[in-house]
Amino acid sequence: MATVKCPRCAREFVRRVSRVGFGERFLGLFYVYPFQCQLCGFRFRFLQWGVRYIRVEEDRRVYDRLEVNCPVTFASDAATGEGTMTDVSMGGCNMVTDTHLTNGMIVNMSLQVSSDAAPIVVDAALIRHAGSQPIGVEFLRLADSERERLQQFIRGLLINRER
Repeated sequence: MATVKCPRCAREFVRRVSRVGFGERFLGLFYVYPFQCQLCGFRFRFLQWGVRYIRVEEDRRVYDRLEVNCPVTFASDAATGEGTMTDVSMGGCNMVTDTHLTNGMIVNMSLQVSSDAAPIVVDAALIRHAGSQPIGVEFLRLADSERERLQQFIRGLLINRER
């Protein structure tokens, strides 16, 4: 079976994602499946002749979550606090905090992924799940330079995970 690489960044850190729409379901009959790069987020289709995927409904995530243990700080109009990021992906993270947050709240965040570098700044993040710990966060807006730093951090995690 051929190794699937992202056509945009040429990395092998891609994940098969759910088919969307009739066109992608139809292409699946001919072994053409959708994939998404875990680093640059590029979504593409790839022919894998003879390969059939088993449908799994439980996890519809686009990005794999990677375990970490990093301090985070966050602030919004309603709350300011700190916590610990327990996993991360290009699309968001989970964190544990004592600060009361609510679903739908928009916060800006600082992710201290290394003691040797400045924190990665997320300009806008949406609290997706705040009912219990950990709290689910979706990254909405990062500056291009911050997105690149996050990609480098995640690339390191993905490489270490493969070893």
